[in-house]
Amino acid sequence: MSKSLFLDLYELTMAQVYFKFKRDSFATFELFIRSFKRPFYIAAGIDEALNFLENFKFSKEDIDYLRDLNLFEEDFLKYLTNFKFNGDVWAVEEPEIVFANEPIITVRGNLIEAQLAESILLNKINLATTLATKAFRVVLSSKDKSVYDFSLRRTQGENASLAIAKYSYIVGAKGTSNVLAGYLYKIPVVGTMAHSFIMSFEREKDAFLAFAKTFPEKTILLLDTYDVKNGIRNAIDIAKFLKYKGFQLFGIRLDSGNLITDSKYIRGLLDKEGLLDTIILASGNLDEFKIKKILQKNPPIDAFGVGTNMGCSSDLPFTDVLYKLVEIKEGNKNFIPTMKFSKNKITLPSKKQVVRIFRKNIMEKDLIVLDDENIEGKELLKKVMEAGKRLYKEKDIEEKRKIFLEKSNSLPDYLKDINPNRKYPVLISKKIFLLIDKLKNKLKTSIPKIIFFDIDTQNDFIDKSGALYVKGSEKIIKNLKILTEFAKKNNILIISSQDTHIKNDPEFKDFPQHCIDKTWGNKKLNETLLPKNKIKTIGPDIIYDDKSLEDIILKFKQIILQKNVLDVFSNPNTINILKSIYPDKVYVYGVVTEYCVEKAVAGLLKNNFKVCIIKDAIKEISVNKKRELFLEWKKQGVEFIKTKDLIKKLFSF
Repeated sequence: MSKSLFLDLYELTMAQVYFKFKRDSFATFELFIRSFKRPFYIAAGIDEALNFLENFKFSKEDIDYLRDLNLFEEDFLKYLTNFKFNGDVWAVEEPEIVFANEPIITVRGNLIEAQLAESILLNKINLATTLATKAFRVVLSSKDKSVYDFSLRRTQGENASLAIAKYSYIVGAKGTSNVLAGYLYKIPVVGTMAHSFIMSFEREKDAFLAFAKTFPEKTILLLDTYDVKNGIRNAIDIAKFLKYKGFQLFGIRLDSGNLITDSKYIRGLLDKEGLLDTIILASGNLDEFKIKKILQKNPPIDAFGVGTNMGCSSDLPFTDVLYKLVEIKEGNKNFIPTMKFSKNKITLPSKKQVVRIFRKNIMEKDLIVLDDENIEGKELLKKVMEAGKRLYKEKDIEEKRKIFLEKSNSLPDYLKDINPNRKYPVLISKKIFLLIDKLKNKLKTSIPKIIFFDIDTQNDFIDKSGALYVKGSEKIIKNLKILTEFAKKNNILIISSQDTHIKNDPEFKDFPQHCIDKTWGNKKLNETLLPKNKIKTIGPDIIYDDKSLEDIILKFKQIILQKNVLDVFSNPNTINILKSIYPDKVYVYGVVTEYCVEKAVAGLLKNNFKVCIIKDAIKEISVNKKRELFLEWKKQGVEFIKTKDLIKKLFSF
C-alpha cells in the first residue's frame, strides 16, 4: 500500500462530489499561518511536501481498500486509479522567515487534485514549521552559545525526532544526539553519558575514568548524579589523567541544580587548573525562556543541550496552518476570487504574492499583494512545480543552513528578542481591500438559486388557432420570450410542463381534444424554447434515478416534463428534479392560471418551495377566479412580480 492514502477521508468524499458535479473546475488554494502566537515563523517542510506531490498516485491496494469502504462509486475509483498530481505550485524558499497571513505555498490545478493535496501539505508544513520555529527561538535566546538537540527520547515518534534534528540544525543548532538523523542528514552527532551510566559503577570517579579511557578525545563528564562539588573534583582528577595521556578534558555537563551558580563555581576551578578550553554544557528541561533568563546573569556556560521543550515545542506544539480556496473557475472561464467571511476566520481572496522590503539589508516590512501587482521588492513566492513536476532540485541540508544564516542576519534586532516589544509590519495592499469590499457587496446581493417554472406554454393554449385557446393569452408571448432569453443568458434552469395526450385520452371527457402528441398544438411556443441541444424531454412513464437526474440537470438548461393530466406533479420526475436542485425560489408563469398553474403552485407549496408568480406572464380564463386564487396564494406566502421588475431585480445581483 502506498502513502497516498495519507489524507483525511473528507478529501476523498469531497473529491467524489467534485468528480460528479465540478469535474471541469480549476482552483487556487493557499497555505498560510493564521495565528499570531509567534512573532514570526520559519517555514519548513516544503521540499518534503513537494516530493510527496510529485509521487502522488494510488496503488491497486489503495483502490481495493477504498472500494471496501463502500463509500465510493466505481467511476470515481477508476479516476483515482489513473490519478496523478498535475498542478502548479508556488512556494517560498525553504527555510524562510514568514509571518501570519502570508501565503507560504500556492497550489493551482484541477479542483480535485488541488483539494487532495490539502492534508499532505498541512501535515508536512505544520510539523516542520512548528519545530524549525521553536528551534530558532532557542538558538536566538542562546546568543553566541552553541545549541544541541537532545530531544529524541521525548518527541512524538520517529518522524518528529528526525524532523527536530534536521530543522534545528538548519536554523543554527550545532548537532544532535539522534544517530539516525546524523546518518540520514550528515548532521554532527554528539553525546555525553546518562546518570545510569555513572550509577552502574561503584564510584563516580570509576565511571569517569572508564569513559575517559574509552573516548579520551571527546570526554564530557556529567557532574550532578550525586553532588556537583564532589563531581567537579572527580572531573579535575580525570582531566589530569587525560593530560598525562596527552589529551584535554573536552567538557563537563550540568543537568540540574542552579546552573548559574554551579557553572560559575566550576569555571573557577577549571580555570585554576589550567583547563581553559574545557567547555561547560548545560541541559535539563531548558527552553528559550529559561536560557534567556540564565544568560542575563552572564554565567560561563558555553553550550546548551535542549531536549523536550524544543523537540515537542512544548509551549506551542502545533502551528495553525491553513489551506484555503482563494479563487475558482469553471472550464475556460476566468478565475473568480473567493474568501471566507466566518468570524475570526476571514481569509484574503485571490492568488497573492508576498513582497519583502529591505533597508540596508535588514527586513523593514512585508507587503501582501495581488499576484498581478507590480511592487518593487523581493518576491518570496516562486514557481517550484509545473504540471506536477518540480522545477528545481532540492538543496542539501548544508546549503539550507547557509541560506538561513543569511536570512536570519537580515532579521531586525527587535525580532531577535524572544518577546519583541513591537510587531513586524505586514501590510495588505489597497487592491486586496477593494476586492474584499467588492466580494462583501456581492455576498450581500448574491443571486439566489432560482428556477423558472414554465407551465403549458403550448400552441393549443396560446395560439388563436389552438384547440383550447385561452382568450388574450397571446399578449403574454412578449414576456415569455423575455424570460426565456434572460434564463438563457444567465444560466437559469427552465422547467417546463408540456400537456401531452393521445387520441381518446380520458381527459377528453371533460375537455375538447387538445395537445395530441406530435401535433402542432402539442408543441411549445418557439419563444419559450432554448436551442435543441439544451433541452431534455422527460415523460411520466420512466422514473429516473438520482444520478441520472443529476446528470440531466448538469447537461441541460431546459427540462420539459410531459403530463397527460392537469398536474405537472403527476410526472414523478417533477418532484425528484426539484428536490435534487432545492432552489431558493421558483418563478411560475404560463397557462392556465386556474387549472394547470394552480396545480403547479399547489404542488410547490405542498413541498415547501418558495413561490413567486410572474403575474404578467400568466393568463386566466376567469378574472374572478384569478382574483380568488391570488388572495389565497398571498395567504400562503406566494409572492407576485412583473416581468420587468423581475429582470431589474435579478440584474441587480
